[in-house]
Amino acid sequence: MASYNVPEGKCTVCKRDQKHYYEDCVDSTTLEQFKLTADAKKPDHFYYGVRIVTGAEAFSGTPDSDIYVSLVGSKGCTGKLLIVQGWFSSAVSTQSYDDLVVESDKDLGELLVVILGNPQNWMLSAGSAWFVDFVECIDLQTKRKQEFPCYHWINDGDAISFTSKTATMKDVKQNQILCIQREKQLEQRKTKYQWLPFPDLAMPSGIDDRVSNLPSDEEFGAVRTLDFLENALTGKGTMMLKAKLASIEALSDFEKLATALGMPTFVTHHLARWTRDEEFGRQILNGVNPVMIKKCVTLPPNFPVTTAMVHESLVRGLSLEDEMMAGHIYICDYKILDGLPCKDGWFCAAPICLLYVNKKKDLIPIAIQLKQKPGSDNPIFLPTDNWADWTLAKMYYQSACTQYHQIATHYLPCHAATEVYGMGVMRNLPDAHPIFKLLRPHFRYTMAINTKGRLKLMNDGGTVDRIFAIGGEGRRQLMYRGGMAYNIHCTNIKRSVQERGVDDPNILPGYYYRDDGLKIWHAIEDYVTDVLNEFYSSDGDVKNDPELQNFARDIYMNGFPGHHGIQQGHGFPNVIETKTQLVELCTLIIFNASAQHAAVNFGQYEIYSFSPNSPTGLRLPAPTVKGEANLKTILDALPDLDTAGLAIAVAHMLSQYSPDECFLGSFYGERFGEKKVQCAVTKFVKTLANIEDKIKERNKSLDVPYEYLLPSKVPNTIAI
Repeated sequence: MASYNVPEGKCTVCKRDQKHYYEDCVDSTTLEQFKLTADAKKPDHFYYGVRIVTGAEAFSGTPDSDIYVSLVGSKGCTGKLLIVQGWFSSAVSTQSYDDLVVESDKDLGELLVVILGNPQNWMLSAGSAWFVDFVECIDLQTKRKQEFPCYHWINDGDAISFTSKTATMKDVKQNQILCIQREKQLEQRKTKYQWLPFPDLAMPSGIDDRVSNLPSDEEFGAVRTLDFLENALTGKGTMMLKAKLASIEALSDFEKLATALGMPTFVTHHLARWTRDEEFGRQILNGVNPVMIKKCVTLPPNFPVTTAMVHESLVRGLSLEDEMMAGHIYICDYKILDGLPCKDGWFCAAPICLLYVNKKKDLIPIAIQLKQKPGSDNPIFLPTDNWADWTLAKMYYQSACTQYHQIATHYLPCHAATEVYGMGVMRNLPDAHPIFKLLRPHFRYTMAINTKGRLKLMNDGGTVDRIFAIGGEGRRQLMYRGGMAYNIHCTNIKRSVQERGVDDPNILPGYYYRDDGLKIWHAIEDYVTDVLNEFYSSDGDVKNDPELQNFARDIYMNGFPGHHGIQQGHGFPNVIETKTQLVELCTLIIFNASAQHAAVNFGQYEIYSFSPNSPTGLRLPAPTVKGEANLKTILDALPDLDTAGLAIAVAHMLSQYSPDECFLGSFYGERFGEKKVQCAVTKFVKTLANIEDKIKERNKSLDVPYEYLLPSKVPNTIAI
């Protein structure tokens, strides 16, 4: 312990006792009081009680390692105190707590740092990782108790240090021991968390898992590893689907596929409604891609819709221009897809859709153009066209939406951005920092799912390329276009709905993604404000926090690097100037990892389970004339059995919750010990419960309830 510049006493563990607990997660108040004492106290010696609480994660215990604990105090330290010595000692078990009495010939003073170590032992089997929730230390002279949150895996060769107090650098800069601990912790982390840029795709950077294995703190838990990795990407679901159907001969065959992996109630609603214009509008507002709709105040010059074309849909008797002035006209434009290459035999449109809020307050489509360049070979399809023409136009629109959604709504702003935020936290903020404690619970498993996804789903020739019409080259080009256009504030729902002109529920009713999302945003914002007020009293405290500024600068420079002339940072600041700015950023990060991802992910089985509703690709070019389509045209255009089956299996998998999911407002363990912060958590939980009640009450009156933003169904983090 020489690096901490305090003398090392002659110390021993003079007594040890181990007990088990049976809850999924505990804190110091839920365990029985520490009662262990030394058998015979020596004069002029000092005694310390140490309780090490091993987590409930499967395989959290370590049966075969020489594990140790060290205590560092203001006056002295203990050195390495062995707890377990290989095979010949009582092992540390999962869901247990080890009580130790440490005897020292020196007064250690105020205990400041706890170190837990798991030395490399080549004589013992690999895989002796140890997950520790927290350590409780008691000065048995003064009876003072301190809790040291850990919540880390400790692997072979690791030595993990942690402290008891939440603090910014301002609070500890006079304490050399705590400054050294923070510096050493971040040095250690930066070797494990290295950036991997993706300049060819213009994507945010990720963790470089080529340097070494993914850090254990980021890996899936054992339950999820067994359940998810073994089944999710093996094609098991696809094989189950194909076993139920030999070929696609009719639309009813797609219904059989849609229900083969189970039929939740929403699928029943969905199959009965999929051709209705009201259902099309509902999915634009409340499906998995609810972020494309914008208020239309003037038509794009390449979309020459006239009042004469749509007058039968404009039931108020006003002109199209007057309806736009009244706020009843909306638009979705997929110009970003224009010119994307597709796989051989597959096709993708770049549509523009005009929508109208009618007197019933339903949002309905009134005009669809499937290509960006107007002309005689690019008709504008209307609800007054024959059923096959109009249905086919809506299918091409929905198919385009699926290409965009998976890359530019789901992966890029949710998965990729959250990985950047997690990297920034782990590389620049020590465990004791309040922003670390606030944000860390919202990155659980994100790096794991992203690295697995890049290997199995988003890789060249992988599942995404097999499912979607745009294939590998089209996917890469869409990632590049999306990355070039990306700004972090696209998932700031408060800004987004205002900028898109869709923030007024009186003008655009039934937009439940907006209504529920804003409620959750404000709840998170209030919670973040309450927490940060405990640690930052002024804008100066924010601007003068060097660790926080390193966090911002690292994300700005390395997480969202400038590629090919695009702006560095993608909207993330190089310097965080004010408390207001910090609150907004933390709110955005938490909302993005929880509510935003829930809204665009967990409805995938609903939307994609019935291929005609939202096909992942179409096998005929977009129609260039009206009046030639029929039911056979629709069937010929729809995906083949293999593609449809794989798409449904993947959508089903992506819509599942993890067996060990933590939902918004619940946290694994308590990282904050401050009473005001704990009160803020309690207030947050109550606010979310009120939001839940209001959503459930509203849903009673809906034909298709909107449940994706029920707080009880919003995970804390992106784990799928």
